[in-house]
Amino acid sequence: MMRNLSPPAQRLVWALMVAVGVFVLFLLFERMLGRFGLDFIVYFEPTDLQEDRRLPLDGRESTEYAIRTVNTFDDAASREPTTLMVHGDARSEVDFDVVRAEFERGTVVIVVNMTPEELAPLVDDGIAEVATVDEPLHAPFYTLIAKNEEQCPEGVVPGCGAYAVEARNFTGFSDLSGHAREALNVRLRALLTPTSEPVPAR
Repeated sequence: MMRNLSPPAQRLVWALMVAVGVFVLFLLFERMLGRFGLDFIVYFEPTDLQEDRRLPLDGRESTEYAIRTVNTFDDAASREPTTLMVHGDARSEVDFDVVRAEFERGTVVIVVNMTPEELAPLVDDGIAEVATVDEPLHAPFYTLIAKNEEQCPEGVVPGCGAYAVEARNFTGFSDLSGHAREALNVRLRALLTPTSEPVPAR
């Protein structure tokens, strides 16, 4: 069948097959997270936070969200998570060199109670410039950042490739986990379907 198609049509068919394959892999990945309780988000949250500054405990341990909470930053970073989440109120305990390295290699990063402007000088100056902010922010809120490691080599700038930079008020772990999965999906699509043209930024 493929032999009967012109070269452009063959390329289109291959691109569609790859896109379908990526979608299927993503669905399987989500099902594995829910069924086997794999850590999708590893969250460093100090134990001495004020109640109104922390994310709620109710619902956090659901296997659907695959969130593991740990008490030290080293524990979180050593697990090499798909999504690394830290609490901004404990920034003195967070090694932002490690956070920057994780962001550069494509890990989804979430920082609770830090705005893109606060996070930018610690990770990537371009974060503040390209951020989408759900205003007004009030604690607890979070900033999510992610990019394709093959793109934006000189830092995140408008139009450089596939990235996500969003600041949102916390409305529940379902939304937070969903936003992290969306960012991962953007990264995977950019990684598995490379093109000569920049992938539109989110």
